[in-house]
Amino acid sequence: MKRGLSAEDVAASILENLGYSILEKRKPVVVGGIKVAEIDLVAKDSDGNVFVVEVKSGKASVTDVRQVYSNSKLLEAKPLLICKGFADSSAISLASELAIRYLLMPEYYLFTLEDFKDVAKEIVYDLLTLYLSLDIDNLTAEDVKVVEAISNSNSFSEAAGKLNISDEELGKHISNLGFFKLGEKHAFSHLKLQALLVKNRRNQKKQLENIEKKIDALEKGIGDLKS
Repeated sequence: MKRGLSAEDVAASILENLGYSILEKRKPVVVGGIKVAEIDLVAKDSDGNVFVVEVKSGKASVTDVRQVYSNSKLLEAKPLLICKGFADSSAISLASELAIRYLLMPEYYLFTLEDFKDVAKEIVYDLLTLYLSLDIDNLTAEDVKVVEAISNSNSFSEAAGKLNISDEELGKHISNLGFFKLGEKHAFSHLKLQALLVKNRRNQKKQLENIEKKIDALEKGIGDLKS
């Protein structure tokens, strides 16, 4: 496993819930004094059958199928593959041909720490890009109302209700703004966070403008005193 112990630990927990006993983790296979392979898990079912388990945090390929099969032969055990699915029809056919037992897990079961880090990095990158590249000078009064409604709401429908428009109309308005990142994987909470950043940027701009006005007034006052 290239992605560390996280996926293996989750897989071990799932197997235990299914009645398996985990005998070993990351078991090295040594032949003639040379380490030739490493087995993710060695498990035993309620009937006493021992399984060599290969855990994949993604989809299993033909190579993965062959690996778990060859490892099972080395330990004289049965092969078991845990993955999110198969990479292609060849991998599925080979698994069936070799009589390899497999468990197909929903994506969230094998969502590892590295997966979480990748998502977190993407979100932070999106938000920083939005904040640093945002051009708020061209925002209309209507745009500001949309940003305010989103930042003060807890759902898409609530924001639309505050604007007295339909969800579809709000969606079109958000798309026309151009700076919000939308997608199925982004919940309303992410959209709200983006709106709060826009709102914060506008407030900062106003504060800077007020400071500049005060400085200009002071400079003018000092100039009048000198004259």
